[in-house]
Amino acid sequence: RLLPRGVLAVAPHTLETFERATHVVFDKTGTLTHGCPRLRRVLPVGELDRDACLRIAAALQSDSSHVLSGAVRAAMPEPGLQARELRSEIGRGIEGSIDGVVYRIGSAPFVAELAGGGARTAAPPGTTTVWLATAGTWLARFDLSDSLREEAIDVVRRFRDGGKTVVLPSGDEQAVAQAVANQLGIAHAYGGRLPAEKLAFVRELQKGGAVVAMVGDGVNDAAVLSAADVSFAMGRGAELAQLHADGVLLGEGLGPLADAADTARRTLAIVRQNLVWATVYNLAAIPAAASGLLNPWLSGIGMAASSALVVLNALRLRKD
Repeated sequence: RLLPRGVLAVAPHTLETFERATHVVFDKTGTLTHGCPRLRRVLPVGELDRDACLRIAAALQSDSSHVLSGAVRAAMPEPGLQARELRSEIGRGIEGSIDGVVYRIGSAPFVAELAGGGARTAAPPGTTTVWLATAGTWLARFDLSDSLREEAIDVVRRFRDGGKTVVLPSGDEQAVAQAVANQLGIAHAYGGRLPAEKLAFVRELQKGGAVVAMVGDGVNDAAVLSAADVSFAMGRGAELAQLHADGVLLGEGLGPLADAADTARRTLAIVRQNLVWATVYNLAAIPAAASGLLNPWLSGIGMAASSALVVLNALRLRKD
């Protein structure tokens, strides 16, 4: 039933644990959003002009697979500068050398370690910002935005209506994460979370007795997907994320995730029905057969009929 609807259940426990989940934790970029951010603005804050800052940024991110890096490179398609001695910190940014000058691009705290002081300007609400700087000098702010998936509001609502707590931890700033949460009706949003902090957050929930379902798409999500009680990776996301997930959402959207939740609920209900029937049947039939009240051939027919009933009940899951 699930495969034609766009859900590949990898682990045997996927549906059972998904039904028992108390918290559903979503990644933002590429999961709740389309994962195709666009560079909206380059704001120089130092001595270099817009084009010079863009060339430096594209060079530093030339080998990065992050979607934000791709958005910056897309705005500077022609060959530019060559960066050397590149060093990246997951969830923070990239450092590299161009013509002997060291630059950093990434989050404000990461860049501030090289530039000194705080970020020079405030970012527009709901915009993801990437900063560029060199030693002692802030150079530019890159404003990027990504559109929400059309079905995200309905998917989040269905989980809330089902009694599950929806949580959004994000590597973006708190204001960006909160803006997305407000649009989707998510009550709990936590910005500025590095991958290790997301992992610690999930483990804290589990220590408190929560059963956590995680949905993500990127390389940075692999550890969290593996640590969650049950996890789903986006089909168009990173292969590493898919390898660590218990299920894969094939195709583009989040809609199959809600279908998986409904199927999990129905599946567990039918499993319980079958267990109750099997228990009642065996409690009645075994003593009767052992005492001689039932002939062996009647016992055989009864056992076959019981098995057929269980199978037919399970086949109801194939119906819409």
